[in-house]
Amino acid sequence: MSWRANTATADDDERAAIAERNRKRRRMASKVAEKGYAYLFALLPLIGFCIFSIAPIILSIRTMFCDVKLYNPDAPMIWNDFGGFRMLFDKSYSSQATVHVTALFEKSILITFWIASTQIVTLIISFIMSVLIAQKLRGSKVFQVLFFIPYICSGVAVALMWRWIFAKDGGIINSILGIEKDWLGDGDSLTWCIIIAIIWQAPSYGTVMYHAALGNINQSLYEAASLDGANGVQKVVHITIPAVAPTTFYLLMAGISAGLLTYDIAALIVPDGWGSAVGGDDNMGLTLIRLVFYLMSPTIANDPKFGGEYMSAAAIISWILFLMTATLSIIVYKVRNRSLANA
Repeated sequence: MSWRANTATADDDERAAIAERNRKRRRMASKVAEKGYAYLFALLPLIGFCIFSIAPIILSIRTMFCDVKLYNPDAPMIWNDFGGFRMLFDKSYSSQATVHVTALFEKSILITFWIASTQIVTLIISFIMSVLIAQKLRGSKVFQVLFFIPYICSGVAVALMWRWIFAKDGGIINSILGIEKDWLGDGDSLTWCIIIAIIWQAPSYGTVMYHAALGNINQSLYEAASLDGANGVQKVVHITIPAVAPTTFYLLMAGISAGLLTYDIAALIVPDGWGSAVGGDDNMGLTLIRLVFYLMSPTIANDPKFGGEYMSAAAIISWILFLMTATLSIIVYKVRNRSLANA
């Protein structure tokens, strides 16, 4: 009986061991299947990224050095002997073309940096409005909603609204002042009209971000400052501004990037179309992105002699914009890290 009992016990142990091994195998197979599904679902957006991002990037790099017939897909991409670079940086070569790209490029760089620099003004406005809202005065929540409305408005709607405001005939500004000035047709005022439209819309997002940052400041810091005799201005300078510095650097980086890529408001507020005055009077509304689209327009890109070089120049401008944005972002990021380290 003892031998049979021992045998039965051994058989039970073996079956238990087999069952445990089977459970481990099933768990392992289940984990492998989960990882497989995870990689599969992660691969789907990667495929989309490769198709819609990497492929155009590679194509744009090749376009910088080759003539591209945008509206003739069957035409081969032929080496243009740095024609696009000469179109942008060689005034004597560019002046021979239908469109003097070098002059437009130089003007658009100045206009773009001018518009991008207004982001500093929008940051100041955002900070002031958020500080006022944080005082919890009567109706402050209503004003917070009202200040955010311009941000959610379409850039097209904003541009058309301001184009109507600055219109020569029936415009609100002229009606109030009792004059008939062509604000959008005058190069001296055109860029300022675009800047005013951007300043009206841009601070909305910053106000909300600053309001959230102000809510996270430890109120005991203000109480301690009051006990030390600090006034309101001193509290803002020595407590509020350092506390919201990370938000400020983020908004500055995002604002500069948005300023360098300005297109919709600048394109729609300018009364002229795609002709020689693509940026309005004296091209004072011409940004770099608008110049890129202009060089890709059918009227320009179909030029039988220089059409391919215009496309090459457009690709070069796009990469110059990328380098500008990346450089400024790195500078702001390093300044932010240095200020946090010294805090």
